[in-house]
Amino acid sequence: MIEAADIARIGRHLAGRGESGEPAIWDVRIDAEGDLADDAALLAHARHQTLMRAYQSRYALLPTNGAAGNAVEQLRRRYEPRTLALVEATRTCLEDLLITPAIEHARAAALGVDWAAYADTLLKAVRVAPENPFVAFLRTSPQREDHYRNFLLQASADLLAEASASALGVIGEFGPAQSALFRILIDEFGYGVHDRKHSVLYRAVMRGFGLPDEYNACWPLFDTAALRLHNTIHCLFQNPRYLFLQIGFLLHAETAYQRSTRDHFRYLAKFHPEVDARYFGEHAHIDLHHTRMVIEEVAAPLVATHGPEVGVEIVAGAELTRQAFAQAGDQMLAVSRAFDTAVEQGRAQSQRPDLSGQGLPATPSSAARLDPAAMIQVGGLGLVEAGVFAAFPRDAFGRLPAEARS
Repeated sequence: MIEAADIARIGRHLAGRGESGEPAIWDVRIDAEGDLADDAALLAHARHQTLMRAYQSRYALLPTNGAAGNAVEQLRRRYEPRTLALVEATRTCLEDLLITPAIEHARAAALGVDWAAYADTLLKAVRVAPENPFVAFLRTSPQREDHYRNFLLQASADLLAEASASALGVIGEFGPAQSALFRILIDEFGYGVHDRKHSVLYRAVMRGFGLPDEYNACWPLFDTAALRLHNTIHCLFQNPRYLFLQIGFLLHAETAYQRSTRDHFRYLAKFHPEVDARYFGEHAHIDLHHTRMVIEEVAAPLVATHGPEVGVEIVAGAELTRQAFAQAGDQMLAVSRAFDTAVEQGRAQSQRPDLSGQGLPATPSSAARLDPAAMIQVGGLGLVEAGVFAAFPRDAFGRLPAEARS
């Protein structure tokens, strides 16, 4: 078990790795300054941050516009094995604590389920599903721009390096299915054309809402639900033992994206027509093809070659993905509604996040111990009085102003 003292030790080890003008893309700090032992929500958040850092250490990362100083030396420093070893050593224990219970729950739900029938039902459900609940909420909210900005910020945990996680699941040698997966992957990377790369298209949407678009720049405002979803995806693709769960993830994700991205594309066209929404339009189109590929060229051959147990594991991966996205979506809606209520009460105000300085972390639990009138930046939404934030959903996360450190 990774306890509060372990996380605090890791936090001290990583302190200073994002300060003094170092590019955000190499910032590997975690929030270990608070009273982790007395704030279960903050401890859960810091555990997920630590796991995220372990996964990020597998990525080759360079600042978009270059870095001041010697880039070779900076890269050596960022990826110095002894610096990363303490974080990497916690990975398996954190996965067992934070992700494995959900995997086992999904496996239990998949027992006795035929994968082909499951896929057919999933496709039919997507075709008749109502509009994405978050998009439907946006249409009625006076703060819709704030909510969408927060949605983009939270999703950027994974989408600013989209498909990098799944790329780790393609390496190796496992037959024709591997080649089909690689064809899906190269679509995600724009088929070698950088301006069509999905993460580049996502950056354009973020810029349209005034958000920084450098990978990792928004990490101080990720809430726990966003980190949990990010880590669930990475846990699958960074562990070869979960190969068939990975296929289940792709089955559900590629199918669900057909509808959700279409809903987002239509929403942006109506309410924010000035924003470059190609990211969502591209997904709504290409994911129809990807779903067919996952079913016909990946799942079916793997089950035929390796046995029915593979089909059960694919269903488990799809169920895990469904549950993970549903939890993140429910959290997003709950926080959005709580923010709207606070605005109506005159106890919150819209504000784009200021990421130039990192204030102290705040959870609803810790907010209950603050001056009720103290203001907390919540994600990409704005400032909320601590007395109100104390009643926000448990996984909500915010920051006090940077000057509160003094």
